[in-house]
Amino acid sequence: MGDILNQNEVNYFLYRIEKNFPNFVAGIITDSHGFPVASKISKKLWILENTLALSAITKNRDFIEDSQLVKIKKDLDKSKNYRLLILLEKSKDYKSRLKPLKSLIKSQDLF
Repeated sequence: MGDILNQNEVNYFLYRIEKNFPNFVAGIITDSHGFPVASKISKKLWILENTLALSAITKNRDFIEDSQLVKIKKDLDKSKNYRLLILLEKSKDYKSRLKPLKSLIKSQDLF
């Protein structure tokens, strides 16, 4: 079993993602079984944390059907024990920010 995660560090990681995307709606980190480790969810989002967590770990099924949201799923560690799901409002500007997101994920040392 790996090191114990520091909740403040995980929350700060999600905060940095939110600051990188002005159109951020929600972000969740789950373990490989869909158990939420941390989440940051906008008050205007109608989707429950459990639904976000399930959507983060699924590959062929989508629990979130909203055409106004863009879903980004990433593995946070090499052994694929932790998954990140980010929901963004659709925007023309989001594509240019994906490269900084990949760098942010690679630079994190939480997982």
